[in-house]
Amino acid sequence: MTDIVEIHVTCPSLLDAREIANVLLEEKLAACCNIPVKEIDSRFWWKGKRERQDEWRLIVKTRAGLFDACASAIRAAHPYETPAIFGFRVDFADDATAAWVVESCRAD
Repeated sequence: MTDIVEIHVTCPSLLDAREIANVLLEEKLAACCNIPVKEIDSRFWWKGKRERQDEWRLIVKTRAGLFDACASAIRAAHPYETPAIFGFRVDFADDATAAWVVESCRAD
């Protein structure tokens, strides 16, 4: 078991995903942020209605202890009223990768 989590959040535009990634990196809340190069076709329920929107996925690599701080920073910078922020514990990572994530992020 590692101390690493990967956070996934969708954003309404590539620009929004890049801006949120920049905030997380600037505040040393993330070691790395990935934005896949193709938008995703999202379909979801929102306030009792079925919705559809093209979105961009933002993937954040950070320490487990920084999940709440990352979620707060994402909510503050995100244009959605309720962005969907999911964290997944990384069970396995090679030693060098785990050390890089820990050293790249600020202490809790």
